[in-house]
Amino acid sequence: MVGPVVGHVDGASARLLFRPAAESQTLRLRVLDESTEEVGTFDAVTSAEDDYVAKFHVPGLKPATRYTYRITRIEGGEETVAAEGPDLSFRTASLDRSGGRVTACFTSCVDIEENPMWADIGAIDPDTLFLMGDTPYIDSSDLGVVRKRHRDFLAMPGLRELVRHIPTVGTWDDHDFGRNNGNGLNMAEGKGRTRRGFVEYRAHGRYGDGEGGVYHSVDLGMMEVFLLDPRYFSQTEPSPVDPSQPTCFGKGQWEWLLRGLSASKAPFKVLAMGAIWQDKKNSETDDMFTYWYERDALLDFAAEQGIEGVVLLGGDIHVARHLVHPLRLGYDLHDFVISPGHSRTITSLDVFHPSLRWSLVEGQQFLSMTADGTLEDPTLVVRFSQGGRKVNREVVLPLSGLKPRKRAGLARDLRAHWTFDDGFAQSGPLGETLDAVPHGSPSIARGAGRFGGAVRLERSRSQFLSVPGAAVDDNSDEHSVALWIKPSGLPEHGTAERQFLLESTAEGKPSQAQAWHLSVGLRACADPELVNLQLYTHTLRPAAAAQGAPTSQSQGPFDCPVPRSTFDRWTQVAAVFDSKSWTLYVNGEQAAVHTLPMPGPASEMGGLILGGHREGTGRGFDGWLDEVAIWARALSGDEIRSLVNAENSPLRRQ
Repeated sequence: MVGPVVGHVDGASARLLFRPAAESQTLRLRVLDESTEEVGTFDAVTSAEDDYVAKFHVPGLKPATRYTYRITRIEGGEETVAAEGPDLSFRTASLDRSGGRVTACFTSCVDIEENPMWADIGAIDPDTLFLMGDTPYIDSSDLGVVRKRHRDFLAMPGLRELVRHIPTVGTWDDHDFGRNNGNGLNMAEGKGRTRRGFVEYRAHGRYGDGEGGVYHSVDLGMMEVFLLDPRYFSQTEPSPVDPSQPTCFGKGQWEWLLRGLSASKAPFKVLAMGAIWQDKKNSETDDMFTYWYERDALLDFAAEQGIEGVVLLGGDIHVARHLVHPLRLGYDLHDFVISPGHSRTITSLDVFHPSLRWSLVEGQQFLSMTADGTLEDPTLVVRFSQGGRKVNREVVLPLSGLKPRKRAGLARDLRAHWTFDDGFAQSGPLGETLDAVPHGSPSIARGAGRFGGAVRLERSRSQFLSVPGAAVDDNSDEHSVALWIKPSGLPEHGTAERQFLLESTAEGKPSQAQAWHLSVGLRACADPELVNLQLYTHTLRPAAAAQGAPTSQSQGPFDCPVPRSTFDRWTQVAAVFDSKSWTLYVNGEQAAVHTLPMPGPASEMGGLILGGHREGTGRGFDGWLDEVAIWARALSGDEIRSLVNAENSPLRRQ
């Protein structure tokens, strides 16, 4: 027997399913209100065609109301009990957009075995339980196997008790889609069967476009959860945002998501799927880094539309993680990964990311989100928990902090600014997460800089600064950097000497890894009167073949000969990136436009070295640095010139 299972419940209706046995029969659902008055009866006939699963749709309900139900079997004009008990109930969602309080629980990667987390979820009594994929593991497209795994999963002790009274919905990931690292192309022959089994054993109001996919949304008043399907349509058609690339979501799902996100009235919007939003950094291609163009177009859309209260949720990797992408939507974008629900972990997938704030490589984990509108500032409280009522992490997100921050002028999209007036802290909007770390005891002198203080770096003492975090977004498609320099000595003519002004790093520390995105340095030219302001870059290169992963492409060197005399005094160097070119400015004037042979966004930018090489050894800058700034947009020539011509730092007036 499977169920009864309460599925999608909104403010006006409910859906349920029940499979009492592998035989055809007529079933009747009776629904009663809080005063035990019957509000409706609904009949369903089971058949082998749908694996004997009865589906019920109950419309016309009142929001925020508790209902009970019972199911009878009708045979020969008589009714006999098929399912009843005090736990057969459900509560409709509140439609309140303020003043309400709602809780949802999420888990992924759950096998068919005993698990204490179900009891903990039951103790929370969430308004909805979301099964986020690999729930269950199937790894087959044989319809008989698919159906049996779904039956066995929903009949598990612990879960079977929850689904009788807690609305339970979900999406899928690769293993319940049918195979590890599965996509719409390599599962083309079998995905229709795996979808059929999924549809039979989920009581949703929508399953993708009705013919393919399983995407849908659940509106709980204070929170709307968009359950995405990154599997069914992936690799099957051109991307709606870049026709030269394969899609992840497909055109239909893409348009549905943009419409729904724009129209949502819920204070908090959860974009949820079984895969993760960032790079897994392994050989598989089922993360949104593979489809970075759709991921970033979606996030750019939310930012441009000023959509408030958006958070991300993923699963899949057998590691729980919390990332914060600074100001990605005009506010910090919180990215939660909840996995695994079983006990098997994958330590190798707990990889570095500059936005990572916390991770836990342990099993039997689930996540709860409570959207509380009873507070003066509505708040989303997110908890990572384990079986045994253990809360491992709590994140409190007031809605006021999930609203775009509007800044104008040079302050627009400014991410980082190091003035070196009193120390190594950065004064831009990302705060202390980007404070510079001195190496080799460099000194700061007040009044010695182009504006205010400056830092003195001595090459002979291997002095440099490291920045542990990223100042721009993942795979940023445009950004700008500007800094003032006053060299104490330039690379000598006729030598191979190099001095690096700045280099980005693959991780948040000095590293040999050649995944850096930007390198700007000085080296000698053939002409003794000139010095080469030289640039290298790493950008993202699309997959070379279907179902492949994007790769990092090294490009350069790009040379820009500059008179040595230019650097006899304070000189501003600025570089502007737009995915097609790097434009270099010296003292506000355009010095070079370096067209990229292979256009593309930034590959990685995990950290930064100021005044030194990414490895942190040798090739350091000798002289003064001041007013280093980074923007998450391409500055115009006029804006670059305004930084040079002002009597005092225009950034400090913002």
